[in-house]
Amino acid sequence: MVFFKRCYYTLIASIFVIALVMPACAKGEEPEHIRGQIISLKDSTTVVKTKDGKKIPIVLPDNLTVISLTKGSYTKVDFGVYVGSVAVKLDEFSPIVRDSLSWLHKGFELRIIDEQLRGIALGHQKWDLTSDSIIAHGWVDDIEDRVLSIKYGPTEIEETDVEVPRGAPVHIMKLGKKDQVEIGKEVFIGANKDKNGDYVASFIFVGKDGSVPSL
Repeated sequence: MVFFKRCYYTLIASIFVIALVMPACAKGEEPEHIRGQIISLKDSTTVVKTKDGKKIPIVLPDNLTVISLTKGSYTKVDFGVYVGSVAVKLDEFSPIVRDSLSWLHKGFELRIIDEQLRGIALGHQKWDLTSDSIIAHGWVDDIEDRVLSIKYGPTEIEETDVEVPRGAPVHIMKLGKKDQVEIGKEVFIGANKDKNGDYVASFIFVGKDGSVPSL
């Protein structure tokens, strides 16, 4: 009974966090992704300078969800741990043996996700870090050296095998606080335009202790 209660509360927490992080998606509006460095922060508005030199003002509402990234270690990866990774598909099969062959993906990074966020963004989908990148979230179902099977469903096709190269950043991902949003920080923001054409953030990823979002 204790186990089922723990699972129930974990599920409720996950649904609550997903609702916070992806509010625009529920309305059918996928947030735009903005990556860059905070160069200004005044009241509830920040200005982010992107890698191509654009300076984008973004409103940070009171209900903004802050996701904190700190440095992690691949040694903390284990069966059942909830993880996420941005990767690209390679022209080779995964070394993980199963009934059917699966393509191997090379990860740009790996996030070991706090239990409070278990269930967030579950699945495999296209991503916009590069023209051919994907993002996968799920639990570790198999491990072969530095290749992880990220599983997000009951069947064999509902998993993505990702190789995490040595040197690729590994982060611990958990809920953060708004005071972590500071001038000079590198950030990854999901935002939508309001009726006035201003960007309003729904979530922001920000690093601590030298960690930099690589999403």
